[in-house]
Amino acid sequence: MLEFSAMETNVNASVKRACKAVGGQRALAIALGIADAQVNQWVTGRRGVPAKYCQSIVELTEGLVSVQELRPADWHLIWPEPKSPEADLIHAIHYDPIEGNDS
Repeated sequence: MLEFSAMETNVNASVKRACKAVGGQRALAIALGIADAQVNQWVTGRRGVPAKYCQSIVELTEGLVSVQELRPADWHLIWPEPKSPEADLIHAIHYDPIEGNDS
């Protein structure tokens, strides 16, 4: 696992990439409906990116920035890994806990 200062630096770089992708700090703030100062605090590392903005940032950057980059310490607690096609197939099989698999 990355040390805290390394994680913080990576988050700052990710927020900077997000700003660049959408046209700057002000553009990101407007798109998120927040104050410019809040985005600046993320860029400078004074504050972390709140979880409630992460998915919007991912969408605004068209995936250039990921939730894993914005919240490296706890992203997995907020956004579990997407289901895989293999898991979808397994879950599609009817299962009766009393009778077992009904294939």
